[in-house]
Amino acid sequence: MDFKKRMKIRLWTNIIYIVLGVAMIAAGFITKTDNEFVSSFGLTLTVVGLALIKKNIITSEEKLKRREIVENDERNIAIVHKARSWAFSFYVILGCLAVIVLSLLSLQDIASWIGVGVFSLIAIYWICYFVVRRKY
Repeated sequence: MDFKKRMKIRLWTNIIYIVLGVAMIAAGFITKTDNEFVSSFGLTLTVVGLALIKKNIITSEEKLKRREIVENDERNIAIVHKARSWAFSFYVILGCLAVIVLSLLSLQDIASWIGVGVFSLIAIYWICYFVVRRKY
């Protein structure tokens, strides 16, 4: 994919984050519930969207070219893949440990929700694995 097109897609994705964030903040104020999660999450989405737009705005062709080289560098790509792999592994291990500890503390409801999250992540991983394996 052309790098300029990829940057444009990122811009629109970040704009969608901002719109969803503002909508969630508005929904939190309109519903006037005691649950502050919706408006807090909306604020987080808005701030992340604004920060990513600021990060991805490139004013000159020279900066765009340097950014493209950095993002397409094999070392940086390997680092990103390794970090994702570690994050996945840590999440699964910590999730499994949390299920065990919460089960021992007789908090089965919470443990089952975390277990479903870990199972879902592993199921999505295997589906993606088989799709990517067929592709390559």
